Amino acid sequence: MMNKKRLFLLGFFTIMFVTGTILIFTTPQNIKITYGLTTQTEDGVTIVFNVFEPKGGAEKMKAVIIGHGGMATKEFLKGYAIELANAGFLVVNFDFRAHGQSGGELRFELLINDIKAIKQYLSSRADVDIHNLTYIGYSMGGYPGNQIVKNDTDFKCFIGIGTALPYGDYLPDYVVPANSSRKLNILMILARFDEAISLEELKEGMALRLGMMASEVDVNRLYGSFQAGNASMIYLDDNSDHLLLCWDEDFIRESRDWIINSFPDVEILDENFYANLRGVILLLQIIGGIGLFFLIIDPLSKFIVNPKEEDIHKIELPGETINSIIKKTIVYSFLFGVPGAIIMSPLLIFLPLTIAGVMSVLLFSQAFGVLILLWRMGKKANLTFKDILKAPFRGSKIQLLRQIGFGAILATILYLIIYVSFGLNYMGMVPGLSKIPWVPIYFAANLFTLLIFSSLAQFVVQSKFEEERGPLKTIVLTFGAIMLYLGSLITGFCIALGNYFVMIFLYIITPLSLLIAAVLVVSYQKTGNIIMGAIVSTLYITLLTCTLAPYMFILTSPVLIISM
Repeated sequence: MMNKKRLFLLGFFTIMFVTGTILIFTTPQNIKITYGLTTQTEDGVTIVFNVFEPKGGAEKMKAVIIGHGGMATKEFLKGYAIELANAGFLVVNFDFRAHGQSGGELRFELLINDIKAIKQYLSSRADVDIHNLTYIGYSMGGYPGNQIVKNDTDFKCFIGIGTALPYGDYLPDYVVPANSSRKLNILMILARFDEAISLEELKEGMALRLGMMASEVDVNRLYGSFQAGNASMIYLDDNSDHLLLCWDEDFIRESRDWIINSFPDVEILDENFYANLRGVILLLQIIGGIGLFFLIIDPLSKFIVNPKEEDIHKIELPGETINSIIKKTIVYSFLFGVPGAIIMSPLLIFLPLTIAGVMSVLLFSQAFGVLILLWRMGKKANLTFKDILKAPFRGSKIQLLRQIGFGAILATILYLIIYVSFGLNYMGMVPGLSKIPWVPIYFAANLFTLLIFSSLAQFVVQSKFEEERGPLKTIVLTFGAIMLYLGSLITGFCIALGNYFVMIFLYIITPLSLLIAAVLVVSYQKTGNIIMGAIVSTLYITLLTCTLAPYMFILTSPVLIISM
């Protein structure tokens, strides 16, 4: 009965994942997507981009260029590209230099060259109306956007999402007055809880464009007209923040309608809106993929690892209860977090991919406290520091190689599941060629960190649970410990700065931490060791953070990006 139930669930989740994968790449059906195209900037940087175009579009299509924010990729704004292509526009979203899959090192003053390179590509296509372009700039992407739409009259529409208009000391020379002969419709989109830019700052920029006092500028009010080519508006939403600007259907719909009104001669191919439907499809795909992954661990572990009783690794700490371990873990994490961060800080200071270094430093800072705790408790059980570190590697070399090989296989499977679902459609998880040489370093650091953390969570805590719900309790405890530590650090940092922008990273950290906890617990339960789970979790964490991290050295970069 158990085998039949497992086979049924295996088939059920497989069908969910396959169906979701097919639907996510075919909905809507009216568009064609070309992935992974490249072009060169005038200063020799390779820019990677995707093209979204309607099937059976006009002979001369109006084109839209989409630029993402810092610590983001072209996939963040895929929803905008799909809806606009479905409406009849040709859309290009690209990775800025140093971001995602593009090459080069981050230099803010050269970002405009990346947009120019995309325009050069569009000008090479006979089916593009190169003199009627739109630029959408999200967060950092609005900085070069303001520059190019000011000087290039081929751009007739500009949409800034969570970014500023020229005002005061911020690019004042790039303002485009609404009363000039230049035709340029401008929509600025702002979330109510956006900490990257304030409404007051945005009103200052719009007031400069409109020639009026900032206090007189109203939100959600149209100034000028599309007929005159000077339409202007600040669209303010009440229920979102900076990160959700990328995916909120209200913002996507408002942008789509604004561009349609800017180019009324474009024949709308499909009036339907697919953002919500694609969200449901993604949920179907993710649930199916994650369910499939956890179901295949058991049969594959029996086939590849086949653990025996002597292969079940534990660290016996008599006299320690689960409650005492939890309390000490919290205390030691915060007590030794700073020394741990200092030890791992060379990844942050001397290597590129600074943001990947930040993540590695944060994770290790807690793991260092855990390591000290294990050492202190181990002394009471006559365990040396060396014994604790070597615990995952006890046993035969063949069994160790099987654990590593099994971890590599499952890591690849889970990565592919996440990539074809969340990665290709919302976040991006493939580092550029210039980042690849550095990935092994961050991988090694993160693997060491997770092995330390898992030594306590699995070898000590999970091994103490004997009841049926032990694994579930361990998942909750592991997830809670990670989130309590990281959440407290992020919240404290925000309070100290008086700005809660960094809190948006909890959107990403929370599901990642939950997946880490589940992978570590289930892998230990099935293999008796922590190696496989640590390898699996390390791979997707490292590739995600290295993809999102701009290629930059904190010592040589004049500005550290703090906006998405």
